[in-house]
Amino acid sequence: MKFLLWLLLLPLTLIFVAFAIANRHAVTLSLDPTPLSVDAPLYSLVFAGIFAGLIAGSLIAWLRGGRCRRRLREEQRTVRRLEGELQAVANPDSASSTNTGTAPKSDVTAVVEAA
Repeated sequence: MKFLLWLLLLPLTLIFVAFAIANRHAVTLSLDPTPLSVDAPLYSLVFAGIFAGLIAGSLIAWLRGGRCRRRLREEQRTVRRLEGELQAVANPDSASSTNTGTAPKSDVTAVVEAA
């Protein structure tokens, strides 16, 4: 897997470096309705645009995943509740004495506390 990563990243890095070397001349970026203008090398403006696009795309993907994350949290709460009910049915005498309104203990927690 690392070999494939290097196989893809090395040529891509070389292409970016070659682009930066070939386009190092200063250009003026002016925002027309405002008097703002920036003199910068062309490669830095292109890389800044790519970076801004990556950030915007990541933000949009994260926002769109909110509904799925919320549903996952609800399903996890349901699973924990049902596991507690199942444990209470399987061990009715121990569940009544240890049921204090808190979430049921996992097997790992029970083993650690028993030691």
